Parts: sequence; C-alpha cells; structure tokens
Amino acid sequence: MNEVDQAYSREGTDSEKYELREQLFGTKDVLPMWVADMDLPTPPFVIKAIQQRLEHPLLGYTQAPDSVYQSIIDWQTQHNYQVRKEQIVFTHNVANGFHMAIQAFSKPGETIIVQPPIYPPFLTAAELNDRQTVEAPLKLINQRYEIDFQKFENLIVNNNVKIFLFCNPQNPTGRVWLKEELIKLGTICIKHNVLIISDEIHSDLVYSSHKHIPIASLSNDFADITITLNSPGKTFNLGGLQIGYAIIASPKLKTEYLRITKSNSIQDLNLIALIALENSYTQQGQKWRNALLKHFTTNIERLTVFADQYLPKVKIMQPEASYLVWIDFRDMFTLHSELKHWLINKSKLGLNDGESFGGKNKVGTRFMRINLAIPTELMDQALQQLKRAIKHLEN
Repeated sequence: MNEVDQAYSREGTDSEKYELREQLFGTKDVLPMWVADMDLPTPPFVIKAIQQRLEHPLLGYTQAPDSVYQSIIDWQTQHNYQVRKEQIVFTHNVANGFHMAIQAFSKPGETIIVQPPIYPPFLTAAELNDRQTVEAPLKLINQRYEIDFQKFENLIVNNNVKIFLFCNPQNPTGRVWLKEELIKLGTICIKHNVLIISDEIHSDLVYSSHKHIPIASLSNDFADITITLNSPGKTFNLGGLQIGYAIIASPKLKTEYLRITKSNSIQDLNLIALIALENSYTQQGQKWRNALLKHFTTNIERLTVFADQYLPKVKIMQPEASYLVWIDFRDMFTLHSELKHWLINKSKLGLNDGESFGGKNKVGTRFMRINLAIPTELMDQALQQLKRAIKHLEN
C-alpha cells in the first residue's frame, strides 16, 4: 500500500461528508462519495509542520511572511504563470473569493454568465449578491463537453453581461480547456468588456496527457481582465482550513478588490492555514500530488471497467483533471427520481445529484458526480455495493 492510499475512519471528526448523510440522502446507510474533499490523508509533512508550530505556546496574530508569497509564486511557475507578490490577495476559500469579486466588479441587477453543468455555487452566486445569472450550457459531443462560442457571445451581448464566472479545469465535467478555447473566450470577453473570474482550484490535479493553462498567463491583455482564484485545499485535502488566494495583475482591479476584502475585514490567512499552504507548495508537495494522480487514475479505470462489464448503459466521463467524475445515466433511467432511488436505497451510495449542477436548462438531469478520492478499501466497497444493486434492476 502506498503512502497516499491509507484508510482512516472519519466518524467523530465532524466531517461534512459523513455528518450530512441523513440530511442529504434520508439515511446514514450510504457510503458518502459526494463533497469534494478526500477520504485520503492530508500529507504527513504538512501535518508535521503544523505540529511543530503548535509546540510553541503562543498562537497570536500572525502576518503572512514573504516565504508564503514565494511558495505561491514558485508553485504557479509549473503552469508557466508568472506571478508577483503584489498581485496576490488572500481569501478564505475560492467561493468566498468569487463572491467578493462579484461585489467588487458588478452592481446590483447586473448580469453574470456561467456554463452549466457547473459547480452549484456558480449558479447561486449572482442571486445571493442581487445580480442576475445567464446560462450558456456546454455542449456534450461524443462524451466530451465543448463550448458553443457563438451562443456564449450572443448571450453576453443580449444580456449586457459584466462578469464571466469561469471554471478551469471544469467541475464537474473534468474538462481541461485548451489554449485555443481559452483564447476564444478571452477575446470575446475583451471585445465586450467582460471581466473573467477564473476558478482554478483543480489546476494541480491534471492528468499527464493534458495541461492546465491559466487564462491570465496567455497575454497581458487577458491578465488585465482576469481575477484568478486558487487554493491548495483540493490538492492536499485542506478544505477545513479555509485557504484561498486571488491573483490580480491589474492594479486598478486589485484596488477595487481590496476595497471589498477590507470592508469584510479579510486580510491574511490564519496561522495554521499559512503553514499548511507554504508546506504544501513544495517539491514534497509535487511528489505527493503525483502519487495522488496515480491513485486516482487507478480508481477511475476500475470504475470504467466495472461499468463496461456490468452497467453498459452507463457512460463514465473520462476526466482530464480532478478526482471528481461525471456519470451519464440517461440510457439507464428514464426518470431522475428512479436514478436517485436506486443509488441511495439499492447501491447505498451517496453521490452529488447532477440536477444541482444543471441550472435552468436541467442539463444535469440523470447525471451524477462521484468523488473517487478514496482509499482502495472504500473503492472495493463501492463496487461491491454497485454489483449487489444490479440485481434490483433485473427484477
């Protein structure tokens, strides 16, 4: 067993994934494979660094040292993204970061564009800030999601869109956007004076045949209209520490963004978050990330092979990034309610409901998102439960 493939019980740790089972699925008797954190350990070298700091008896106010900024700068070079210290602004997570960006760069009543199927907070962020949402759904072509650029541009023009809330790599579909796709998007946004808020939290978890490209890294013009949001939270299972940062090249945009962060009294990260970030963004962190990717690849392959053999009507979208997998059940179930019933009551699995990603056009109906950042023993259990549940389909 490799170091990342360790199973630990999360019972009694107030884990959201486990504590919310009854509320979300109506029963505790499900294996939770939904919220995007791992049932795999946070790296031991990160835990060790936190423990060493806790040997000191004072946990007072702490400012971010230069070394924390430098760790972000160094880490982003792997994506050919040249970042400077003065461009970095801390947030408390990526979602908090894009809510503040919406407040900073749009006015009540103005419109934000998103691309369903999409991370559910993208669908609600505008309304929560008294703005409006317009949806430009992705097109599913040969089991791969694509952008309808003409429709995207038309919606921007017809709705006087001010902000594009962008997900790169894309959640839940696992798409890693290509350079030519990013250039088309950026060019449209420049043409129509649309600000890009780019959520890149899954950017470290890209599989070897693909490459993450921060849209702001492609040109100074793109950088000047982009707020890049990121965090080590997904890569190193640090979600409970509330770590996030924005990268803002434009001094004007940074000034506007800081106006909002200061009004919410959000400045540095907390002490433990600073230690976790700096010790994750290291060479050790890169090796740990690479081991995780191998483990995720094995789990994805196992699920794909299982579906091919036992559930041939189910289509497993092959992710280009992340441990989250988007599954198409449309050929297997005619009703979304039947799919949910079978998964919860027969398979005993708690997955993310595809409809929560689908928006007004319901492009997530009869889809589910599964989290495969789990140890081998839980992967074995999930496949065994699915196999037992298949007999209920045949009756």
